Amino acid sequence: MKKRLTYIDVINIIAIFAVLMLHSSQYPTNGIVLKNNIIQAIFIPAIYLFLMNSGATLIGYRSKYDTKTFFIKRFRRVIIPFVIWSIVWYLYDTKFTAFPGPIPHPDPSINDFLLGFLNNNIDNIFWFFYAIILLYLLVPLLSLLVDRHKDLLFYLVILNFIGDFIYIYVIQAYKLPIDPTKIQINPIASVFVGIFIMGYLINTNYFSKKVEMCISVIGICALAFLLISEIFLPNVASHDILGNSPYLFFYVIGVFTLIKLIVGKFKLFNNIHVKSLLAKMASVSLGIYILHPFFFKVFDVIFKGSPSGFMHVFIMPIVTYVLCGLMVYVIKKVPFVKDALP
Repeated sequence: MKKRLTYIDVINIIAIFAVLMLHSSQYPTNGIVLKNNIIQAIFIPAIYLFLMNSGATLIGYRSKYDTKTFFIKRFRRVIIPFVIWSIVWYLYDTKFTAFPGPIPHPDPSINDFLLGFLNNNIDNIFWFFYAIILLYLLVPLLSLLVDRHKDLLFYLVILNFIGDFIYIYVIQAYKLPIDPTKIQINPIASVFVGIFIMGYLINTNYFSKKVEMCISVIGICALAFLLISEIFLPNVASHDILGNSPYLFFYVIGVFTLIKLIVGKFKLFNNIHVKSLLAKMASVSLGIYILHPFFFKVFDVIFKGSPSGFMHVFIMPIVTYVLCGLMVYVIKKVPFVKDALP
């Protein structure tokens, strides 16, 4: 039986709650812009943490099973639910609305569905699935480097960091007359591949404890910089710094590393009951990701609050996490139906 990594479960739980906080504060009409910008800055690592978790647990798959098994597992775990819920949300889109994600399709047809599916125009928060599937296709190549060539993996991280976090940031921050789409300087297909690989490198202790401590401190400093920027330079921060900037990169890997160090330090996380609870909570994360727009919609219909209000921004994510999480947990216990949710 494979050993379950408790810190990965903790990151999973934090990541999905961060998604809920990002989306509850995302309405452009929210009254206090500063409040929303600060929330966005704090919780922006959300999806990046999911990607790091995937890299941490998947790149070394060859020690557990072959490539065929890897793809079969990914197909069952991600592709099937992705297709099923794209269909479900498309049917929902024909009559109802919700935010964030679902996009209206008042004139449904097979052609309209296919175009929507190919353009991430059914439930646009499903962009995560398109991104992770691309990384899955790259994993068999990356996995060849894990035993003797981890330095090459780190080299790929550096290339990605320069090409997608430094180069793009400099162009946008200094408004240089350069179109980054005209010259592709990142030789790797996905903008997320560096983050993905860093998850694996940190998980396999590629960096020493001292370096991990430094990464954590740099991550905290990056968060402080993001918050200061949001307070004093909100227009610049929202467009240039919260995008693919070096500050975001270091904040994300810093959070990931810090959680790993904290979980490894405290005996509480070795308690069998705590580990079991965290594993169960982590198991519903992607299900919550898929279903939460519906719960947001129901919450707003029931409470009829302002999108800028305390209930919508702060209480709704908590209620959604609890109720949606319980629903997903129950569904995943039902034969046949359980495979519809990752």
